[in-house]
Amino acid sequence: MRIDELDLLDPAVQEDWYPAYDALREQAPVWRSPTGEFVLTRYRELHYVLRHPELFPNAEPGENPLVTSEAALAIYANKGWPRRSVLATNPPEHKAYRGLVDQWFDLRAAEQARPVMVEMANGLVDEWIHEGHVEFVSRFALPLPVLVITSLLGLPLADIPQLKAWSAAWVLPFARGLSEEQERDVAEQGVAFQRYIHDHVQARRRAPGDDILSHLAVATLSLPEGDRRLTDGEIVNIVDHLFIGGNETTAFALASGLCLLLERPEVHARLRADPSLIPAFVEESLRLESPTQGLWRMVAEDVELDGVPIAKGSVLHLRYGAANRDAAMFPDPERLDLDRRNSGRHLAFSAGEHRCPGADLSRVEQHVAFEVLLSRLDELRLTPGANDFTHLPGFVLRALRELHVSFGRR
Repeated sequence: MRIDELDLLDPAVQEDWYPAYDALREQAPVWRSPTGEFVLTRYRELHYVLRHPELFPNAEPGENPLVTSEAALAIYANKGWPRRSVLATNPPEHKAYRGLVDQWFDLRAAEQARPVMVEMANGLVDEWIHEGHVEFVSRFALPLPVLVITSLLGLPLADIPQLKAWSAAWVLPFARGLSEEQERDVAEQGVAFQRYIHDHVQARRRAPGDDILSHLAVATLSLPEGDRRLTDGEIVNIVDHLFIGGNETTAFALASGLCLLLERPEVHARLRADPSLIPAFVEESLRLESPTQGLWRMVAEDVELDGVPIAKGSVLHLRYGAANRDAAMFPDPERLDLDRRNSGRHLAFSAGEHRCPGADLSRVEQHVAFEVLLSRLDELRLTPGANDFTHLPGFVLRALRELHVSFGRR
């Protein structure tokens, strides 16, 4: 593959990223794309950038926006709140915002939620186990994470169909290249989601509960200039970030993970014989099929990466999915190796200060999911002739459209 002919927005390239990643790592690991972004594909450079947020901050509002249409931006400004992720702000504010939510998503909190996850996973299996086959994405991978995050936030489970529709609209701009009409529709749905969140926050202020919404409704933000309550706009942006991050990427990881497992009978057999290997399997599946393939950073001052000069104000695009298959970091990178000692150093959840706040929660959800599936389903296999293994189009997210599996009951 010649990188001078490479188009990362080509649906064929997005369907199978890995030949393009191999070419970029070998020929131009710091590649200036036709759009002007510098695309990084080697683990070494990505790790350096992620560990130096002072040199490579997240974009500030207005820099490198996903939604660019003035009409769409006006919808957010006039009917709701500007689309912004306050959890991804830069220091010193970043630590203050993350401090408000990390306690709900760290490993201790995730393990405390494990019994609820087990109950939810078993409940989903109960719905279709008698059928002997299932379309796994729509009937397990998507519903489980949204059940978990909706419960943690304190939103009504009955609202999940509408919440999923808003969630799908929220992530659509990550595909890049939306028309103005599509961006306006995203904005209208985004504002409806914001107003829904705001209504629930107001209700929690009147009658608080033991959930994240109640916590944020009265939370105090500690900044260098003093303490203050969160604004409504900040709460709305935090909650929509948590909801999207809490369901979309975990769902994609579950589907990819099961597909990887069923394509490898020897791995499947080892997990059935020794379920204690499930955490190692989850790390390897996250490495091989990262649900978030890449995200952006800005450049705060003139720098040089791998001998390539990069000017202040430039945009970097970090391809986590490419770094996770870098043979210099992960020998024999295409192999799903349950004995790989450094699997957990993958970048599927990013790294450093801006590591995904829900990383521990996602891991525990995946552990629970595979524990339940392997304990309840026998002869689990891909349904012959039913799968084409295609993915939803997208520049950032990697998601199987569907996955048909068959099984017996244990």
